[in-house]
Amino acid sequence: MSDETYNGWKNYPTWAVNLWLSNDEGLYNATRERAQEILSETESRSQYWTLEESRTFALADELKSWVTDELAPDLGATFAADLLGYALDEVDWNEIAEALLSE
Repeated sequence: MSDETYNGWKNYPTWAVNLWLSNDEGLYNATRERAQEILSETESRSQYWTLEESRTFALADELKSWVTDELAPDLGATFAADLLGYALDEVDWNEIAEALLSE
């Protein structure tokens, strides 16, 4: 069985997004602000989820929307857009959210 993880993360796209969100000062500060908002606003969404799980899912959704809708460039209908879309679909947003919330 081969190990398909990348530097301890699920895959390369997850590692790369986390790297940018945590290594660029402006993105890091904006990411931390979003995480703090989620921590203060989120309540348990269901009788089946804990508060921690609800916060993780809410932050993962927020990060995915933010990165894909605001940070990723609109490349139109192009080869590059298809590759970028594929890479962003491969990101494990929950893994990034869990890492942020554990800090």
